[in-house]
Amino acid sequence: MTPLQEEKIRKVCADNGSFAVVSNNEAPEETYLAKEALVAAIRNAGLPVHSYPERQKDFVEKWLAVLPPANSNPLTFSTSILIPKNKVETKEISYTEDDRYVSINISAGKEEISKENVVFKTSPARVDAIFFFPPFGQENKDGKLPEEISKKITAAEPDNIITISSGIDDETLAEKVFSIINIIESSGDISTKKSPVPDLVLAALMVETDQFQKNTGAETLTLASSLLKLGADKEKIAGLLSDKSPSFVRLLGRTLARSYPNESLKSIWTFVAEQDLEKTGNEPTPALFGKIMKKIKNLLEPRSFFVLIWQSKQEVWAMVSVSSKISGEITARVAASLSAKKNPPSGGGNLISGPYKNFSEAELKIQSVLKEVA
Repeated sequence: MTPLQEEKIRKVCADNGSFAVVSNNEAPEETYLAKEALVAAIRNAGLPVHSYPERQKDFVEKWLAVLPPANSNPLTFSTSILIPKNKVETKEISYTEDDRYVSINISAGKEEISKENVVFKTSPARVDAIFFFPPFGQENKDGKLPEEISKKITAAEPDNIITISSGIDDETLAEKVFSIINIIESSGDISTKKSPVPDLVLAALMVETDQFQKNTGAETLTLASSLLKLGADKEKIAGLLSDKSPSFVRLLGRTLARSYPNESLKSIWTFVAEQDLEKTGNEPTPALFGKIMKKIKNLLEPRSFFVLIWQSKQEVWAMVSVSSKISGEITARVAASLSAKKNPPSGGGNLISGPYKNFSEAELKIQSVLKEVA
């Protein structure tokens, strides 16, 4: 990035201007994560920001545990209706609206208006500056956006398109994005590096370096150390990267998004609906849920009890894991109260109970048991 571009970023921030962060649809995973980090940082600074394209379903399902809420600031397009004056004499223009439509009413002479004699012209959304992630290995020397993107969004000035390239030098994409985040933060008095920015930058860095197995220099390790000090959760991100099965990763993302603590019962509760299994292509087996339970325990804060409840074939089942710090007699009491069986049966595993009629019945029954032993 040039000093001039740095100054442009500072000026847009100082003027409370707007940003867009864009890439093509086929961007690699590290680019999507870097984009999310930059968008989150700009949003943390209190500035309007747009992201294009929209998040892809598989990406969201995999990274749901670290992603912020989806962008609620949609692009605003401008559409003009061009009416030829030599054919149509326009006398009055007004509009009305109801629950379904906004109607533009045009009173005209000479000739009636039809779709054949008017032109609809849509202008792209306009922002003050654009961060553009080109395809891997491309520099974007002409400084222009690809046509499919420029039809959607444009910068107030052509020079306000800032390219963030990957694969053309030794600096990682995560390092470049973090440098920009520092510039944005230095332009105001609000911290831009609060959650979820550290997690997202570290995730991009770990994907890009294959968990620090490649393209790792002193600067990369320095950045990783800085992110950890800012609160990035390396274990959580490593857990999301550890399983290469797309179907399992998608299901894990959904379960993490539906996990919540119950502080009075010293427990974490997770729910998996039948449609989650269908949409992610997973067969409901004790082995699958044992694997999910292990991931949840590794990724979330330690608790005395972890409860995983799932639905399959109109039946609801539950898996309960008791912390090793209090297992033994407590595990036996929980198992007896729930008529639960160990999985695997040889011991040292989780407790499985059911079937229940629905989620509520399972939740209430297990809560009553945990109240007695927690």
